[in-house]
Amino acid sequence: MCGFPDYGIGACADALAPAVRDDRVGMKALILVDMLEDFVHGALANPRVEAILDPLQRLLVYARSAGWVIVYSNDAHEPGDPELSIWGEHAMAGTPGAEVIRELEPRPNERELLCPKRAYGAFDGTGLDAQLRALGVDEVVLAGQHTHICVRHTAYGALVRGYAITVARDAVCAFEGVDEEDALGYLQDVYGARIATVAELTHERASSGLVRGRRPSAPISARRRGVLRR
Repeated sequence: MCGFPDYGIGACADALAPAVRDDRVGMKALILVDMLEDFVHGALANPRVEAILDPLQRLLVYARSAGWVIVYSNDAHEPGDPELSIWGEHAMAGTPGAEVIRELEPRPNERELLCPKRAYGAFDGTGLDAQLRALGVDEVVLAGQHTHICVRHTAYGALVRGYAITVARDAVCAFEGVDEEDALGYLQDVYGARIATVAELTHERASSGLVRGRRPSAPISARRRGVLRR
């Protein structure tokens, strides 16, 4: 299990860790972001979640069978957390709203990690980077919500720490009213993320068109629209 965030010196040291990877073993980690009761049925329920549940379940089954590391990156807020002034109380540590939904129930073990967080990004003061390094992970596959907030911040955390980034485009979602294609385009253009469908990811071993470092064609790039927003 990851440690709870430290917003003091430890968080600064973690954020400034050099982006150097241990290349002894290539390994993927599936990071499932905020698939919690409060984000699906509760305080910040998102109707778009329904469309990603089946792809998420298929991706999780595949990741387990393929031996990937699995990370559940879960909001677990304490009173006074800065985020609460923006969104109100949600996913408070120890409450039912902070539990992973039953459709994606965790099976905690040395390679299936529960990683509570008190900020947007999965790497923000949680100790996740050290755990992934110890397991030989060099690529993260991001899924869950929200594409434009916690998935985005997690992608940035992965980028500055030297991980390759893949985003499962049909297994992430933003809030209603947010353009999903814009959110994915930002991840691709600014963080160099590879955008792939769950079908592509789960057949990766047999698909010669999906080699490391190449992105499948997908009309999401903000550059094609001549817009790159920061």
